[in-house]
Amino acid sequence: NTRASTYQALLAFAGGCHTTMSEMQEQKPVASQEPASEKEVINTFQNLRQEVQQLFSKINELESEKSEHTLVIDAIKDLDPKRKCFRLIGGVLVERTVEEVLPAVQKNREGLTQVIGKITEQRDQKMELVDTLQKKYKIRVKGEPEPEEDGEEGDAGKQGVLA
Repeated sequence: NTRASTYQALLAFAGGCHTTMSEMQEQKPVASQEPASEKEVINTFQNLRQEVQQLFSKINELESEKSEHTLVIDAIKDLDPKRKCFRLIGGVLVERTVEEVLPAVQKNREGLTQVIGKITEQRDQKMELVDTLQKKYKIRVKGEPEPEEDGEEGDAGKQGVLA
């Protein structure tokens, strides 16, 4: 079943390339694992930022695919259910009827919505970790404005890491 394999592939991406939600809950947060050196802090920070960027890209890709599913649903929902309909499944064009294709496309769109939600949760958790590291170690990123300080500490407390 190609539909199931596509959905499984999306779920595999959501958990395969990055840590799954259950793995995230089992792991200690990166911020609590006290990096030993400045280089480790910078590497951890940069890796997290890169993962957040990848998650943003994947979310955009899946949102685009979801909007394509919506366009197809809108185009065929008012057609005669017995009308011929062609569907591309795994690179093969298959002849079906509208009544067979419409529920499958709707189910795929719902699956995409769920996967997008899970990836968004992962992205938000990683963004929180990035913010935590940035505030804790006073990391400044080239080309970005300096993060706002909670309180004035004087010049001695303003030293940080430049990533």
